[in-house]
Amino acid sequence: MASTGAISPSSSRRGGNGLRYVAHHERYYLVGGDLFVLIDGVMFKIHSYFFKRESRSFFDDAPPPTPSSSATEVDDRGTCEDRAIQILDVTVQEFEQFLWVFYNPLYSVYDADITAFFSILKLAHRWDFPVVKDFAIRELRRREDEVPLVRRIRLYQEYDAPAEFLVPLYAELCAREWSPTDNEVEELGYEQMYYVMKARETLRSTGGISPLPSGMTQLETFSTIENVFGLPTYTTEHEPEINDVNLSAENEPSSVEQAGLPSSQQPGTRRRNRRS
Repeated sequence: MASTGAISPSSSRRGGNGLRYVAHHERYYLVGGDLFVLIDGVMFKIHSYFFKRESRSFFDDAPPPTPSSSATEVDDRGTCEDRAIQILDVTVQEFEQFLWVFYNPLYSVYDADITAFFSILKLAHRWDFPVVKDFAIRELRRREDEVPLVRRIRLYQEYDAPAEFLVPLYAELCAREWSPTDNEVEELGYEQMYYVMKARETLRSTGGISPLPSGMTQLETFSTIENVFGLPTYTTEHEPEINDVNLSAENEPSSVEQAGLPSSQQPGTRRRNRRS
């Protein structure tokens, strides 16, 4: 799911409220769209349906058009280009990847680059899309063997994943028999590695690199990790549903054709067979 860089060629434009943008996004400036979002000079026109149905905080997180905006102007955010919601700390590529979830009606049967799911998780967590967050976590876990353990920890941190999801990753690193390698120490950093070694010693009755004491449970391991690293408690509530997630609904604009997005323009996906 690589970035398409897809913007339609046009000259720089300025909206009525002073928002400057360079171009309409070629794929996500959709016929029938009713939500305008501006990111890094690129204007998106998408369907508000998904953001109103799935998110608990997207519109609350969006800044007003101007610091002195009236209540009416705030209520009109995103309804036209002049009142587009401007997002300053998200890249065009990240937003493309996030939109792919909604405009691929059978996305559970597609594979995409695993790093894209970190972007999806980041935005789903930030804007409180619980179903999308579960989907991203499920896909990351399903394909976790594609990314080394310490790299996964770094990516979870880089993409602002919920802190509690670091607990099982650190638990795996601290519970394994062998110590972190030189490359892992370099990637994770000496400060975090200090806590890794502290947790490894705490988990073992004799220190060193021997296996964990007989009878130690996962709950005890997680508790040690949470205490040493100062992480939130990880519970079974954080486990995503294992069934396919599908945000589409009949007669809703989630259909690619209804959304005005040809199926041939799905960004960077490849079809795989559905699991039985």
